Amino acid sequence: MSDLMDSALYIVVIVFYMVALAAVGWLGKKKVSSISDWYVGGFKIGGVVMGVAFFATYFSAVLMIGFAGSASKWGMSATVIGMWHAVSAVIAFAVLAPSLSKAFRELNAMTFSEFLSLRYGSKTLRYASALIIAIFIIPYTVSAFIAMGSAISTIVGTPFWMGVLVAGAIIAVYVFSGGLFSATLAEFIQGIVMTIAVVAVWVFSYSLLGGFVQAHETMAAIDIRSVTFPAFGTNTWSVIIGLTAVMGFGMLAQPQMVLRYATISSRMNIKRALLIATFGSLLFPLAAYSYGALSRPILAKFGIDVMTLKDDLIVPLFVKTAFPPWLSVLFLAGIMCAATSTIDALIHMTAGTLTRDLVRPASKIMSDKTQLRMTKLISLILSLGCCIIAIYPPGLIYQLTAYTWQVLSSSFMGPLVMALFYRRANKYGALAGMVAGFASAQLWYLFLAPPATPIYPFFPGVAASLIVTYLVSRFTGPKQA
Repeated sequence: MSDLMDSALYIVVIVFYMVALAAVGWLGKKKVSSISDWYVGGFKIGGVVMGVAFFATYFSAVLMIGFAGSASKWGMSATVIGMWHAVSAVIAFAVLAPSLSKAFRELNAMTFSEFLSLRYGSKTLRYASALIIAIFIIPYTVSAFIAMGSAISTIVGTPFWMGVLVAGAIIAVYVFSGGLFSATLAEFIQGIVMTIAVVAVWVFSYSLLGGFVQAHETMAAIDIRSVTFPAFGTNTWSVIIGLTAVMGFGMLAQPQMVLRYATISSRMNIKRALLIATFGSLLFPLAAYSYGALSRPILAKFGIDVMTLKDDLIVPLFVKTAFPPWLSVLFLAGIMCAATSTIDALIHMTAGTLTRDLVRPASKIMSDKTQLRMTKLISLILSLGCCIIAIYPPGLIYQLTAYTWQVLSSSFMGPLVMALFYRRANKYGALAGMVAGFASAQLWYLFLAPPATPIYPFFPGVAASLIVTYLVSRFTGPKQA
């Protein structure tokens, strides 16, 4: 009877969540009267809302389930990854956002690819960047669907595919309706709920082990490596250092993140967003990586060895096994918030990119009304397509995510940074930098990625992107008109 009541409670939470987001979609739809409203929120979104939306987009169920599950095997060294997220948030809002938001407005750019195209005066750059986004954002979107599907299926007891389809239905409910308005408003609410959830699980995990000191002593007794930093050059060391760079600084050139800190309404709101995003970007990952590591000694008390489990299943099993029903329900709500807050940003950004940067240029005449209708339709198709792929997952969550972020960061870091801070940057440099970064990351991933070498593709990819963009621009004359 207890299990039946718990399942009924989980279903109530899911239904309530879908109804709430339907309301958000309806509110957002009322604010959408133009293409600009759907794509960039009319550049009217405030700092408080965008600050929370930023870290809600940044961190997802990928972190709460995938990375936290992997942290159960890596140990507390995984928290090092999370500590650098706050530094990246400061760079995003204090260094990049002021110049980027000004440039987006002056150019009237509504997508990342359109910004690059208008800044450098290159249609080729627009098409190439849009294709990279359209193709390589898919693994990240799929990983978020997998995370939510894993959580729902394990905690609620439904089939995995059903959990994935629930995630797709939730996304379709509000992204389709209100675009960036709906997405950021939903992300504001989601960011608050998911933070409460991870902090509650974090605190409760320590209490189950008798407090901070006792918990770490218990972890050390099981495996001393779970409370020490991995030795230089080991596989775990490579993973921790690589993910610190990829998931921290790689965020700066992610198109879906750029749209978050390039569309704030004013400089004052940028400052407000900076404070909120930095705090959230420190607290959330620290809590998630910590409870991930703590899950190993806690599950050991139940006779479960995490080293024998698939990473993506560890945290859902941990929550269902060790926590009271009320906390499991809260965690499920947090998972749904975390997953959908990231997926909505990815679907919104990719649908806009496909329509505005690939479909529209191929059509001689496309009205704004037709463009908006096409963008909404593509958002539905993307959601369905990623759901289908996620039902037959091609890899671990953290691997899919890291791969996507490495490709996008390596491709766009050079063109993005030079567009803002190097006046002589031109289309030849941007194209060369994008190709060099993309090729370097891909070749390194195929032939030299860990364990072949301890260096992640992010490092040579981003270095090539920045250096080649600068050098080619430097030796091919002034900025092109």
